[in-house]
Amino acid sequence: MKQIFGIFTALAAAGLIVVMAQMIREGLYPWPPTMDLSNKKLVAEWMTQLPKSAFYIIAISHSVAAFSAGLISSLVAGSHRVKTGIFTICVLLVIILMYLLNYHFPLWFKVTDVISVCILGSLGITIGSARYVK
Repeated sequence: MKQIFGIFTALAAAGLIVVMAQMIREGLYPWPPTMDLSNKKLVAEWMTQLPKSAFYIIAISHSVAAFSAGLISSLVAGSHRVKTGIFTICVLLVIILMYLLNYHFPLWFKVTDVISVCILGSLGITIGSARYVK
């Protein structure tokens, strides 16, 4: 039961982190008011005009969310802390991959984002599962 609570808590915290960062990105680089999101060609053209700092905000939010999710799920789970953390990061990684494939992000961003999510998620799991439990 603790594992399930840890997974849901970690994913909720990760979701909040990403939403807050997306709000910051949206404030700095808003969608054009005439943007038709169903027109993939128009969206792809607009994405190529974005500065790299817009992508950095997204990558940092995904990385911090992965670290937090790994840490929280590993801390909350009573037993099988590493397995719970790995499962949580895998769920988060699937969600992030769906997001990356849905929009026309540059290839360098997709690769960097996935690698940073895996590394920081693993770091969160390692730190969270290292605590001593009687």
